[in-house]
Amino acid sequence: MSSDLLSALNKNGSGLNLKELTTALVSAETTPKRIALQSKMDSETVKLSALGQVRAQLSSLSGVLGRIAGNPVLTVTTSTAAIMPKVTDRNQLRSSAVPVDVQALATRQVLEFGGFSSPRAVMEAGRITVEMGQWDKATASEFTPDASRRAVSIDVPAGSTLEDVAGLLGRVAGVTARVINKGDGSFSLGIVGDTGAANGLRLTAGAGDGSGEVSLSALDTTTSNAERQVQASADARVIVDGIAISRPSNTLKDVLPGMDITISAVVSGSLSVERDESAARANVESLVAGLNETVTLLRTLTSRGVGEGVAGDLAGDRSIEGLEQALRKMIATPLPGHGDRPVSMVDLGVATQRNGLFRFDPPAFDRTFAQRAGDFDALMGDKLASMTEGMVVRGTPGKDLASGEYDFRLGPDGSGSMGGYQMHGLNLGGGARTFIGTTGPVQGLMVTVDPGVTSGKVQFGRSLVGAMGQLLAEAGASNGAVGRREADLTASSTNNRQQLDQLEAKAAVLQKRYLTKFAAMEQTVSRMNSTGSYIQNLVDMWARKP
Repeated sequence: MSSDLLSALNKNGSGLNLKELTTALVSAETTPKRIALQSKMDSETVKLSALGQVRAQLSSLSGVLGRIAGNPVLTVTTSTAAIMPKVTDRNQLRSSAVPVDVQALATRQVLEFGGFSSPRAVMEAGRITVEMGQWDKATASEFTPDASRRAVSIDVPAGSTLEDVAGLLGRVAGVTARVINKGDGSFSLGIVGDTGAANGLRLTAGAGDGSGEVSLSALDTTTSNAERQVQASADARVIVDGIAISRPSNTLKDVLPGMDITISAVVSGSLSVERDESAARANVESLVAGLNETVTLLRTLTSRGVGEGVAGDLAGDRSIEGLEQALRKMIATPLPGHGDRPVSMVDLGVATQRNGLFRFDPPAFDRTFAQRAGDFDALMGDKLASMTEGMVVRGTPGKDLASGEYDFRLGPDGSGSMGGYQMHGLNLGGGARTFIGTTGPVQGLMVTVDPGVTSGKVQFGRSLVGAMGQLLAEAGASNGAVGRREADLTASSTNNRQQLDQLEAKAAVLQKRYLTKFAAMEQTVSRMNSTGSYIQNLVDMWARKP
């Protein structure tokens, strides 16, 4: 409305282009601030984009570290698929070649009760008692119950079918039961126990109430086990490194330290624990390539553009510069806690060049692998080991546990501590005890001591992969080098956007204010011009009179 009024008034007013004048005045007051704010926002957008590149590269390097961790140098191989190892604790593995001769597999007792016309055949009501123990191997007619396990009694309600009884038996721990179609018009009830000689089953079924089609006593094995037994329960028998052992399962969990062994056939073979040179080489080369990609990006983005150089999008950003320095320091600092002396990355074949990048050094790699191949374990795996006979340590240390040696002590009151941090003790019987760390850096660790052991030493060495992975994770966290800068820039950009919005609102107010004032001015000028015109006309008229 004001601009329309100005257009009308301007015909008899000052003659100035008041619209352009208003725009110029508002622009003179707001444009410099708008340009400054927009420039800041554009700069922040560029920096946020650059930080996104940094985050993506850190994620890529984390992926490299993950692949290195999944490609261990110390490996276990088998000569046959029938003897399969599974590493459970790489720290306990020792280089060796172990012959394994499987003489017999652990088996489950299989009982078959046949001759049923239908799975819905109705059984007599009554009770079946299930016991677990061992049948005499020779005759399968003498049973020795396991005193440590209680017998389980099952009540069979009136009207229960053969399938119902199978379901009731299947609820007993260590028992599997199902009705099987034989294919000849008859059905069998199959009952199977767990593997191991001590997991044989004895079923005691008294006389039923006579209400069903099938007598409940048909499921009794107290005197007919040999007739019903399709397969006897037995332990696995294996000769490991010349020593005969037996186990109730085909998974041998406590035979060789650091691994479980699953056997699936009667066969002779061997397990080899050795360090793979090609895996070690691939890990070092992958590390060098990943580091160079990361360092190159960080250096490009933080370049200050000295001389004819081009400044990076994060030039002078101390947080990102500090991240690059931290990576370099990690490579330059030997890793303690992995043996009698710290492990140096230089010895493993990671050399630093004059331009600040890294390269793979084959001679150094070959020399170290030939003399101290175990040093390469420090690249991808943390080391946690007891240095005292009669003491075992295991668990997963937290991120706050520093590499080094820790003293374990047993207090006069039976309490335990490691590195000055208290550990909760549990009696294992026979004088042996286990102590569990529940607070501080030792949280998650367990120390087991034999009777008479009152003190000892534990060595912990964090791997390069673990330490570097922790560094990258912390950098990307909300309070880390990248996360903190992203948060600061996002907050600043939001604030600048708010100021820009406020400036736009202010410009609209200024424009309205100027237009209102100019409208009043034009009205005044117009009235003055009208008055002047009237007076001039009178003067002209007077001048024309004779």
